[in-house]
Amino acid sequence: TLLQERNCVGCHPVEGVGGDFVALVAEPTLGPPLLTPEGSRVQAAWLRGFLREPKIIRPWLSVRMPTFGLSDDETERVGSYFRGIAPESPKPAAASAGATPEEGKALFALLKCQQCHVLGAIPKDQPTSNLAPDLRLAHERLQPDWILAWLRNPGDILPGTRMPTFWPDYPKSFYDPL
Repeated sequence: TLLQERNCVGCHPVEGVGGDFVALVAEPTLGPPLLTPEGSRVQAAWLRGFLREPKIIRPWLSVRMPTFGLSDDETERVGSYFRGIAPESPKPAAASAGATPEEGKALFALLKCQQCHVLGAIPKDQPTSNLAPDLRLAHERLQPDWILAWLRNPGDILPGTRMPTFWPDYPKSFYDPL
């Protein structure tokens, strides 16, 4: 397959194969991401753009995704493959129609999301193994249903993740607007 020809599996685990690069990093969270769920995690248009010209998602890492110069056909084939192998994300309940951007911002602050998630600047008081992707790209990068499922129970989607579970009594919430 194209992923084997370009040696994507040399860095990334895909369907239980590959990902040997992670053995070279001090902390597994600093390694390349698992690609099996990529098709349910990211938006197709974003993935096409990323495969053509990789964006920096975790700026504290020194290793970078190379640009492979994929043709449009190859880019589409990779995207189709990822969508085909992706486990179905749990369908979350509908988001509250009453939640406002201000309430979202207040919840972001209350949960201290920026303690781990970078928003441009890398926090100086956190070890790199605690850092998480820049959320400024989330609206164009991630599938909305995936975000809701992730927030509901990140450990269901990525066992061993450092992302805390904030809604153990889902669908009940400690935060009134939700």
